Amino acid sequence: MARPRILVIGGGKVAEHLFTIFNVHEEADEVVVVDKDPRRRAVFERIGDILVLDGDATDVGLYNEINMKEITAVLALTNSDEVNLMVLAIAKTFGVPVRIGRFTEPKIAELVSSLGLGIPIVQPVVVANIIAQILTSISSGKVLGEIGEEKIVMAAISDADPVVGNTIGEISLGDEGKIILLFDGLRFKVPEPSDVVKPGNILIILARSEEVLRKLKG
Repeated sequence: MARPRILVIGGGKVAEHLFTIFNVHEEADEVVVVDKDPRRRAVFERIGDILVLDGDATDVGLYNEINMKEITAVLALTNSDEVNLMVLAIAKTFGVPVRIGRFTEPKIAELVSSLGLGIPIVQPVVVANIIAQILTSISSGKVLGEIGEEKIVMAAISDADPVVGNTIGEISLGDEGKIILLFDGLRFKVPEPSDVVKPGNILIILARSEEVLRKLKG
């Protein structure tokens, strides 16, 4: 499968953090970042292997300079919901298959979805949902859903939980379940047996029953 050619409009903190966890060298054939702020452009120029352009997302001529037909993913990450909506609309007219935008207003995000412009990421809503899920899973865990006869269970680990300080390999769930993901506040990862469970971690478990939570939460 060919590696993607990615166009990022708006080189702010979101884009900066993205490239700390997204390996440009291995995952993309080309990454183009467009920003009109010279200070932000300098940040991405230092990363390397990123083509950094001085441009305004509202200038339609910009998209004529970029070979949009070869772009496979557009990320609209400016601080303006309206500009990000416009960027996704332009990307759709060029037939860019993957279109992702950052939004703060749920109503604009709903418009993006209803018009089929792309995938809206609503930051305040996403953060609020994560916090709500954590709060509801601190005391006894939370069932997120089911796959066949098994449940997907989330457990937020607190200082009082008996598994704190244990490695994933030391936590024995027997046939009752398996820890499939660990979230450390920055990213989800498939846990290694040597990973130490810390307060604030979130564990995602594929379990036969909710009884598995007793071994985690006491």
